[in-house]
Amino acid sequence: MYPKETKNKFIALVLCLTIILSTTGVYAQDSRITNLQEDQPAPYAGVLMDTNTAAEVLAREEYNKIECKLKIKNEIEKIKAKNLLEMGTLQASFDSLKEQNFSILKIKDAEILRLQELAFKNPNDNAHWWMAGGVVAGILTSIAIFYAAVEVRDSGQ
Repeated sequence: MYPKETKNKFIALVLCLTIILSTTGVYAQDSRITNLQEDQPAPYAGVLMDTNTAAEVLAREEYNKIECKLKIKNEIEKIKAKNLLEMGTLQASFDSLKEQNFSILKIKDAEILRLQELAFKNPNDNAHWWMAGGVVAGILTSIAIFYAAVEVRDSGQ
């Protein structure tokens, strides 16, 4: 349903948020820090770390936060760039179709003007031929009616 790239981005985002949210629990605990010297008993039960290890743990946590933020920023920038590319492609397509439509309308208008000029040059006014045809048809119809009437009269006698 969704492209694999989108799924991967979503999973990366969820993992980064999980890392960020899971480290906040550490800050919620009461922190008890005591400096111990060699052969000195610990005042409470817990995990003992030397200064370098503690610094490494804190640095790793800070590094993970920064890395997660950078990954999120990178993914956002990728999505923005992809959307800008798609928008540019759609805008170019729109401009092309707009220009094509304008060209077609321009050609149609030119053809309409050409046909109008042609129609006005040759008006195709055949009214005198229609009148002559009507007169001839009327005369022939009158003769045919007269002939039929004479035949009917002669056959009745």
